[in-house]
Amino acid sequence: MNYAEMILFIAKSLTISSDIKNFKEVKDAMKYKNFNWDLFVKISTSELILPALYCNYKRLNLLKYLPEELVTYMKYITDCNRERNQKIITQAHKINNILLSEGITPIFLKGTSNLLQDFYEDSAERMVGDIDFLVSADQYQNTIEVLLSDKYESVSKSGYNFPIFKHYPRLIKKDEIAAVEIHKEMLVEKYSDEFDHHTIKNDIIHSKGFHFLGFNHQKALSIFSSQINDKGYVYKSINLKSAYDVLLLSKKSSDINFITQFNKLQKPINCFLITSHYLFGKIDSINFNQTKYAKNYLNSFKKLLFSPLRRKINSKAIRLKIFIEERLKIIFKSFVNKEYRIWLFRRLSDKNWQRKKLVQLKLKKPLQ
Repeated sequence: MNYAEMILFIAKSLTISSDIKNFKEVKDAMKYKNFNWDLFVKISTSELILPALYCNYKRLNLLKYLPEELVTYMKYITDCNRERNQKIITQAHKINNILLSEGITPIFLKGTSNLLQDFYEDSAERMVGDIDFLVSADQYQNTIEVLLSDKYESVSKSGYNFPIFKHYPRLIKKDEIAAVEIHKEMLVEKYSDEFDHHTIKNDIIHSKGFHFLGFNHQKALSIFSSQINDKGYVYKSINLKSAYDVLLLSKKSSDINFITQFNKLQKPINCFLITSHYLFGKIDSINFNQTKYAKNYLNSFKKLLFSPLRRKINSKAIRLKIFIEERLKIIFKSFVNKEYRIWLFRRLSDKNWQRKKLVQLKLKKPLQ
């Protein structure tokens, strides 16, 4: 089983609880004597969906077809993730309570939002990094001050932070499990005016003392996090963790008309949906518009998926293009934006950064 076949197998494995056709296909594939379980672990781990696969297999009594040592490993990772997620939920409760007491309304996003809404049959299914939440522009600075006064501190110890457009630099607190990102925006600057606090504020869900985006907006954010913020749309790739979230959200709201509220973002949404539909085995709950552009995008995606050489060349070219564009943007912004100018000066005069770059260029030896 090659890379492309394994991606399709793993994607379909995420649907077996609701799709009998995929269940039978996955079950039959597991019985192959030469099934590449090493590749299975490599991909599912990199995609951060190993616990989700374990929970789905356990639910459908498929673990007996996996190697015993793999089941033990998957169970261990899933148990650890469940324990971590429970701590994240507890931490989110504390953050929510302290901000509400200050008159601030945090709208929890992405993985933390899903956990707090009990999206999964088992909370261990979703691997969560940071606790992300959105606040309005007029509450943003106050939110930062409240968390700093609650003994949260910057993850970075450099003494200066890159001026991030979307959110305040990551914060951590002693004895708390997760870093926190305070968002004033949800998307990169190019698309932010189409999906921000103003556009979602009239469709907020209030449940169990928390605030969340409406289901269509939750689905949109899952797509945009993969397609826009992580540049999947440019690379013509897809994040299976985000696709799984969209699959679950589509069962709550299969309305395809939500796409029409966007302008520049219509194509990234539709391309993500048509790609997910293909990966999940043409599952009914994923709806999309059959546009010529989306079909061409899917064809390009398939070519990259099934050709390791093409995928490698494309990835290197895109990565170089993005690197150059982002560096040029920083230089340009440093001329017109004081915050960027200060950061750039401090960066270039940072002795540790200078040494790191000289080591990368092989002009200096690394410290022993």
